[in-house]
Order: sequence, then C-alpha cells, then structure tokens
Amino acid sequence: MGKKVLLVAEDAYLDPLGLFYLSSVAKQEGWTPKIILSKGPEYSEIERTLKEFQPDALGFTLYTGNHVPAGKYLRKIKERDRKLVTIVGGPHPTYFPQDSAEYADYVVVGEGLNSFRRILRGEVENGIVTLLKTEPFPVADREAFYAENPSHNEKPMKTVIASVGCPYKCTHCYNSNNIEEVEGFTEEQVKEMEHALSSKKFFPLSQRTVDEVIEEVKSLREISPATEMLFFEDDVFGINLDWLKEFVGKYQQMLPFHANMRQEFIDPKKSVGIERLELLKEAGCTGLSLAIESGNETVRREILNRNTPEELIFRAMEHLAKFGFKARTYQMLGLPYGLTTHPTKMNLDADLETLELNVRLRQQTGLPTFSWASILTPYPGTKIAKYCSQYGFYNGNLEDLVGDETYRTGSVLRHLKRWVGPSAPIEEQDRLSPEEQERYKKQLILLMNYFPLFARIEEGHALARDFLSQEDFSSAGLNKAVRQHIYSNSLFSVEGFNLK
Repeated sequence: MGKKVLLVAEDAYLDPLGLFYLSSVAKQEGWTPKIILSKGPEYSEIERTLKEFQPDALGFTLYTGNHVPAGKYLRKIKERDRKLVTIVGGPHPTYFPQDSAEYADYVVVGEGLNSFRRILRGEVENGIVTLLKTEPFPVADREAFYAENPSHNEKPMKTVIASVGCPYKCTHCYNSNNIEEVEGFTEEQVKEMEHALSSKKFFPLSQRTVDEVIEEVKSLREISPATEMLFFEDDVFGINLDWLKEFVGKYQQMLPFHANMRQEFIDPKKSVGIERLELLKEAGCTGLSLAIESGNETVRREILNRNTPEELIFRAMEHLAKFGFKARTYQMLGLPYGLTTHPTKMNLDADLETLELNVRLRQQTGLPTFSWASILTPYPGTKIAKYCSQYGFYNGNLEDLVGDETYRTGSVLRHLKRWVGPSAPIEEQDRLSPEEQERYKKQLILLMNYFPLFARIEEGHALARDFLSQEDFSSAGLNKAVRQHIYSNSLFSVEGFNLK
C-alpha cells in the first residue's frame, strides 16, 4: 500500500486552492493525499483524521497569524509520534524559515510544487527546503475534497488562478521583498533560488498557459456543477494582452468571472487600457476588484509605494461603469500617519478621507458596487513593518499577530496624534495616549465593519464622523446618527415627512 499524506489549511470560506495543486503532485508521486480544514488551537479535525487516515506525512499551510497555535500543535504531534513527517509551507515559512524549522521536519519556502515533490521522493534532508526549479501547475485536485466537504462544493463561486506574482512592490505586501532580504538563508541558497526563479523575488510574475487554465475550468465544472461563477485570485489578471486575447478565444464565456485589477492596466487614456476592458467583457468578466488603500495621494505614494493618482482612480472607475462592470474597492485603515513630506490628515480623519473618496467615486461614476476595508497589519518581513518598527509605531513582535484574519481584528500600532514630518524627532507627547489609542482602536473596528454601508450613503463619510464622534457606539447609537443624518441632509421633507 502506498504512503499517505494529510494536507491541512486553516478553515476559511474560500477553497484551499494551494492544497489542491499539492494534492495533484502527491498523486503523481504515488502517494494518497487527503485535504482537510481545521482551526486551532485544538485542531480537532486533524486529531480525528490522524487516527482514521493514519498518514505518513502531514503538510500544513501557515501564515503569520496561525503560526503560533499551529507551531505549538506540531510540536505536540512530534512528541507523540516521531515517525510522522511534518512539512510546513506558505507565507510564514517562506519569510520566517528559521522560526518555522523549530517545529517542522521540512520547511518549504516560496513556490512549493517541486520542493514538495522532492520531499515525497526522499531527495532532500530535513530542514529548510529551497527551490531548485519551477514547474507548471497541475490541474487542481478538488474532487475528493468537494465530496467530503459539501458546503464548499455547493458554493456558487469557486477560485482559480491564472498567474502568480505581481509587477508592483507595495510596502504592505511580501512581494516587496527580495529573497536576499529574508533572514535564514545561506548565500548559496539565495543564489540557488534566484537562479531557479530567474528573479530576485520569491514570486516573480509567472503566467500559466491558457490551455492549462481552460483544462482546470473544464475539470471544475465537471466535478462541481453547482459552480456558477469564478474568482481569479491573480494579483492582477490578464497583464499580458496576447495571453488575454488567446484566453478570450478559448474560454468562450464558460462561466462568468470576477478578477483583481490595477487601475494602471485599464487606464482609458491608453488604447491598451480600453482594449483590455473590451477583452475582459468579451471573455465574460462581470466585475473587477481594485485597491485604493488610502484616500490621500501622499500616503499612497510615500507609505504604501502606490503611485496611483486620484485622477486615474476616477478615470478607471468611470470606464468600468461605461462597460457595465461591477467594481469592488479595497482599502486599509489605521496606517502609520504623520511622517510624510507633506502634511496629511491623521488617524480617524485620514481614514474618513478614504471613505469620502469612495463616496465621491460612487456619486460621480455609480461605482464601486462594494467598498471593502481592513485594518493595517504590519506583517514582519514586509517593508511597512520595517517602517513601523523604525519609527516606533510597532514593536515587531510576532506574538501580537495571532488569530484568524488579523487585519480584521484590530490595530497593533501606536499612532501619532499629529503630523510631525519626516525629519522631526518623535517625542512621547507626539503619540496618542493609551486612552486615545484605545478609543481610536474601537473607532477603527467600527469604521471597518460599517465601511461598505457608509460608502453607499450620500455624504456617508459625514455620517461616519458623527457616529464615531459620539460616546454611544451601540446599534442604538448608530440608529440615532443615521436618523440625524437623514434629516440634516433633507432626504425627507419635514412637512409631512414626504420623500423628496
């Protein structure tokens, strides 16, 4: 009987797409794979499956957030069963390989397909496994997972990926770092990986062939007839125009889809921007997600390394509306404000400026359809984490970043109370007091949660300010602020309460 490998990801709404590809690799190597989702710190699903499935190896996808409970659990497993081979991969092991090596036999860094294959073949020694060569994605192995997880199978939207990597270097993204900047690798390992990837980045832009993507979509439709729509998880979908043209010809609107995009690639001032929108529409794309991140251009440029002018944001949204696309925007709240070359609004005022931009976009263009917000998490290893540590916004402690979706649970920063500029020394009195910081943290969570609602209301940023400036943050307090907002903006006539 062949060997068995249990592949685990943290339980989440979206499918564990990466594990589907690893499962295909395992089958190619003669192993029997099984995919499960499990939450820490108990990981009861893993415990049950270890007894029933009795795998020879356990592979765990880790990110900074679940690394602490997962690490403790993996140590516990190893104490109990030293024969079980443990493998970790994903964002956290890639950027913190030495930390991850303390609780796993093998640490896969970067793109994991070939490294995982070599581990299953017994070709590598225990420890940090660096990439020696890339290989094409296999068709995602979804069938058994969907059979055992009907709730995932029945979801009308499924995820697919057509490319890996991004040409941009936003500071909040791990993609902003070069391989040599990550601690834990020898000089030889760095050279090996740079040679294998033909790049200094862990995830250089790499496009799957159109035929590979088409084959995967066909397989998905056969396995899961309940699928009504696809979401392409590429950082930017359809960057290569020739690839997109071939995709349109072969895809033939098999399923409607949504994708991520950058405003720069659909700029209507450039003929290629219009052509890309035309091709996306022809392919069956119904909507695009675009990051704005901050409503202030100086903040976008100097803190986030996003050189996207406001005029381009409006131009792109106007043309999305003309083509009949839906649009979702992404933004981050609670950024490290106050050290830019030009004065900016601070803290809640800056966050409300981001909300106001979304309100103005909707008023002038009819889009975005949905405005999504999160709170900045300065994941260690990113450029923005180094920025926050350098200027005392954040202590860099990984233990502070524990839990699911840490970017949705609150801020770990200590914010400034006023703009001080890039060269002024930062004094303790320049920072929010503990009481002020605690109030701002509460305001951030509320603004994040209600951001989609406020963005759809006329002068929603004013409503948000009124609500977050009062003491009552309850639903009753929100109801009071909404009623006051309605009347003050004359949405009703006072005489007779007739709708205008």
